[in-house]
Amino acid sequence: MQGRQSKGLSQKDLATKINEKPQIVTDYEAGRGIPNQMVLGKIERVIGIKLRGKDRGQTLVPSGKK
Repeated sequence: MQGRQSKGLSQKDLATKINEKPQIVTDYEAGRGIPNQMVLGKIERVIGIKLRGKDRGQTLVPSGKK
């Protein structure tokens, strides 16, 4: 939620950008959603923050620029 808000996106805006229903974003932020790696990957790319792995919460480094 903090990453989404820092980008100035509403839940609906984020859902539109990742081609998912707004309810998916709502459920994930409330901790009710069952994690889907594909959806988490899309959210990571849009907000630019890692949501998975040991470096969770760190800025996402675009591929090819490591």
